[in-house]
Amino acid sequence: MDQYDIQMLAEQPWEETLEALTADMPAEEVDITVLTDRYKEYIDQLQQYDLQVPARAIRVCAALLKMKATAVYFEDEQQEEEMVEDPMAFEDGEMIEEEDQGRNPELEMGPELDIPVKAKPRRRVQLDELKDSLRSALEIKEKREQRQARRAEMDEVFEMDEEDLTSKIDSLFNTIKGMISEETKEEVEFEKIVESNNTEEKIEKFKHILHLENDRKVDVIQEEFFDDLKVRPESENSKGEDENCVTN
Repeated sequence: MDQYDIQMLAEQPWEETLEALTADMPAEEVDITVLTDRYKEYIDQLQQYDLQVPARAIRVCAALLKMKATAVYFEDEQQEEEMVEDPMAFEDGEMIEEEDQGRNPELEMGPELDIPVKAKPRRRVQLDELKDSLRSALEIKEKREQRQARRAEMDEVFEMDEEDLTSKIDSLFNTIKGMISEETKEEVEFEKIVESNNTEEKIEKFKHILHLENDRKVDVIQEEFFDDLKVRPESENSKGEDENCVTN
């Protein structure tokens, strides 16, 4: 890699880096194996000189390593197939002609079929074709990472330990009881319980109220489908009546 300016390669787009690393190859026959080795050495030197390694450079290197492994595997497999001697091969063409005598070719030959054949990975590819393949791989990888990041953010919003959850639920219950005693009402509107119009806070408070309802500490009331939600603490008398019913 001495012939390359590592700092310059690091500052330019990855497509231009590929062009620099394959400058001595025909654009129609870029050797994946050689390019991959050079690109990996380029990444190693970035780390050696304490230069920032672009995230895309890491992804490109990973994609090239996968392409190299696949191409080498199929190349070795093809060479092994060519080395295997066909036990049914005949040196004397006359033996084959004798076996063919007396056969009706019209009966033995079926209709011609266009069977799609999946192209095997090649060790040498066109540079533009390689760039297109890498762009597609990068796009898929980056979209997957974005989805994973969004899931992690959502999990972090709602994630809390059990002790913290219990503390928040108890605090909310005391707040509801305090609001009702102050206003001398039996119930309080959900919107008054929420301190702001923040959607995440509303979702969190609603989940906590559902916990309280499940623990039979409050009732959630909605007279009509689209009416505002109201919350009412269950009275001690109603709890006792329910417990007596269960006991009896």
